[in-house]
Amino acid sequence: MSPLAVAEIGGTSVKIGFAARGVPLARTRTFPTAEIRTADPPVALAALLRAAAAEAGITPARVVTTVPGFLAADGDTVLHTANVPELDGVRLASRLAAALGLPVTLERDVVLQLLGESAAGAVRGAREVLAVYFGTGIGAAYLGAQGIFRGGGWALELGHLPLAAGNPPERLEDRASGAALAARAAARARPVAELFRSPDPALAAALDAVLWQQALAVAAAATLFSPRIILLGGGIPQMAGFPRDTLTQRIARSLPAPYRPHPPELRWARLGWKAAIHGALLLTEGKA
Repeated sequence: MSPLAVAEIGGTSVKIGFAARGVPLARTRTFPTAEIRTADPPVALAALLRAAAAEAGITPARVVTTVPGFLAADGDTVLHTANVPELDGVRLASRLAAALGLPVTLERDVVLQLLGESAAGAVRGAREVLAVYFGTGIGAAYLGAQGIFRGGGWALELGHLPLAAGNPPERLEDRASGAALAARAAARARPVAELFRSPDPALAAALDAVLWQQALAVAAAATLFSPRIILLGGGIPQMAGFPRDTLTQRIARSLPAPYRPHPPELRWARLGWKAAIHGALLLTEGKA
C-alpha cells in the first residue's frame, strides 16, 4: 500500500503522521494551528505536510486531512469551524490537492478518531458506538451497523448544541470545551493543565458545572442514538485530576429510564490523536 500522510487540524495544533504498507509509523510532527491561520490556509497546510514528510523521509502518495467542524456534502468545502474560522468556506480538499499534486480526502476529526478506535483501539470491531470528544471544541460521531452516520451531510456537531436563548444562543462549547476552560484559567492566572487540581472552591464549583454540562450532552446524544457503547476521548479527559469517575456516574444518572437496567458500556479512547491515522487507513481502504 502506498504511503499515506494524515493531518489532524485542531484549534490549538496541527498534528501530522504517516502510514506505510497499511501500518501507522512512529514518526509524527506537531505544528501550532497559528501556522495555517493565513489568507491561504491550504497552501500553508501543504507547506507543513511537505516539511513533516521531508523530516520523516516519507513520500506520501495521498493525504487525509481532518477538520474540527462542519463539512459540506461535497466532501470538499469547509462550512464552519468555530476554532479555525480561517477555513470557513474554503474548498480544502481540492485546494490542498492542487497545492500538493496528490489526492486528498477530507473528513471530520471525530469520525477518524472513532474509526481508528474501532480498528485498533478501545472499541475494536464494535458497532453501534457513540463517540464524544472533549477538546478545544466538542465533537461527536456515531458508528452504526452500516457505518458512520452522516445525516444530511454533517452530523453530531455536538459542541454547537444550543443551551440558552440569546443572539447568538449560548452553546455547549461556550460552557464545556477546552476553549472555555482556557478562558477560566486565564481569568484566574492559572495554567490550564492544573485547573482540575486547584484548591480554589469557587473554581471547583465552576468546574463541577462544566462536568454536568458534559454529562448532560453525552446523555442527550445517547438518548437520540441509543448506542451500545459510549466512547469518550479528547484532551480534556486526559488533564491531570480530571474526575472521570464522576463524569461516568453523571452520564449514567442522566440517561433515560429504559437505559437504567442495562446502560450502554462506557469506554475511554486509548489511541490518542494517532487514532486518526488508523481511521484514515480504513477510510482510504474503503472499509469505513
